[in-house]
Amino acid sequence: MKKTFSLALALLLVASGFAGCGNKAGQPTPTPSDAVTPATISGNVKTGGSTSVEKVMTALIYQFQADNREVTIDYEMNGSGDGIKNTISGLYEIGHSSRELKSDGSEDGLTATPYAIDGIAVIVHKDNKIAGLTAEQLRGIYTGEIKNWSEVGGADALITVVTREEGSGTRSAFAEIVGFKEAEILAGATVQDSTGAVQTAVSQNPNAIGYMSFSDADTTKISTVPYEDVAVSETALKDGSYKLKREFYLVTKEGAALSPSALAFFDFVLSSEGQKIVSEKGLLPIR
Repeated sequence: MKKTFSLALALLLVASGFAGCGNKAGQPTPTPSDAVTPATISGNVKTGGSTSVEKVMTALIYQFQADNREVTIDYEMNGSGDGIKNTISGLYEIGHSSRELKSDGSEDGLTATPYAIDGIAVIVHKDNKIAGLTAEQLRGIYTGEIKNWSEVGGADALITVVTREEGSGTRSAFAEIVGFKEAEILAGATVQDSTGAVQTAVSQNPNAIGYMSFSDADTTKISTVPYEDVAVSETALKDGSYKLKREFYLVTKEGAALSPSALAFFDFVLSSEGQKIVSEKGLLPIR
């Protein structure tokens, strides 16, 4: 499932400058003499990818467009795999990924610039009172070796395994950190195509388990499960004690110059203002 987010503000705002950051996409940041100011940039920026970054990216786009009313940023939420693929093809100027680029050569020619750190929350139904899970137990559940909650200290009930679709950055990061291959995920697992869909599926099934972006987790609907005896929280992510975490990336094509609007947005995300928005949305800023 693909969703498209496009903000076209009609607000009569006075465009203001933004605090620029060094550009990591292989292009020099414009100098004051040749920089395009927010008051003069215009156009459409095509971008898309990870659904896990929806909340923070929506907020970043909204603020950027409020400051730059002649710019429209189209953000398609279709998964990290599509974000990377469409950046390679040139459909997107900027892709969004919640996993690192693959090292097998299939994603060469791209640059992934981190802008936020997010935890991956292990989630269960509100009625599930499981005290916590280890990496070994999660591996067993997701590969089908552990089938009943009673095997990990829970009730006598079969486990419903919920996972993300192939190409999902969250799925890739979760498997890598926990220590198994994506191909080993239980064949009968319930597959969902967005972080919100995982949460909904788990909230409606007392025996389900899933994983999702911590910044999107709604604990009025589901419960988060401690991983290796550490509960997920901003504090645990900051001090490094919670190990299920990954970075969010802006993905650009090496050697392809970004348009002035895309470059301005790229730098805005890494600016002090952009990083403040990252923090406000429950993520850890890179800077």
